[in-house]
Amino acid sequence: MTGRRVGGWRLEGEMDRREAIAAIGMGSASAYGVGSPAWERFRRLVASGQGPAPFFSAAERAAVRVLVDMTIPSDEKSGGALDAGCLEYLEFVLGEASDRTRQAWHDGLRWLDEETGRRHGKPFAECDEVQRGALLDAIAWPDRVAPDLRPGADFFTRVRDLTGAAFFSSRMGVQDLGYAGNVFVPEWTGAPPEALRELGVGYEAWDAKYGRTAAQPHSRTGRGTPRTMPDAPRTPRKTP
Repeated sequence: MTGRRVGGWRLEGEMDRREAIAAIGMGSASAYGVGSPAWERFRRLVASGQGPAPFFSAAERAAVRVLVDMTIPSDEKSGGALDAGCLEYLEFVLGEASDRTRQAWHDGLRWLDEETGRRHGKPFAECDEVQRGALLDAIAWPDRVAPDLRPGADFFTRVRDLTGAAFFSSRMGVQDLGYAGNVFVPEWTGAPPEALRELGVGYEAWDAKYGRTAAQPHSRTGRGTPRTMPDAPRTPRKTP
């Protein structure tokens, strides 16, 4: 295997947490992410001091613990998905899910055990890091997966989507992103230079067309019109 080691799993390609967000299916993020009805019900359940009803068997739960931890492990910045309570949230969501979704998770976990049994003679949770990592590398990229591994790739997509939606909706995940919420900003001075460089964009085209003042470089209102350029074109308001 090549690539960067993340926890016990060596990824084929470089992937940081921002790329992990991009990999989360939008359907899972909207259905189960922060602010969703499912998340709010789970938050109220936890606040009441209760926990979700068990969904996984003991053997399934052991495998899911490994999968969740390998999907978003702890790093030098923050804890991982297990620390954020993602396993409990998965169990809550699946406890409310349709029979079809519940069966898909049971079938997917059984597939993992059967595949590692075929390869190594033991269930997924009992394999070592290298063995588990090799299997996840083989199913982590749906566009490249071998036909006989397609069921595993489909299942791991479910795991990754729901784990990601849970983690980046948790307090730990939001802090990991550095999201500050609706904070009042008295003056917008433009995006940070490092962010512009990463995206390969800049303000040069704007400056060439509209100019700027030295006193307030790239000062913008919330809608992106330069505060120092009152004659800048504005989008006309359409008449209903």
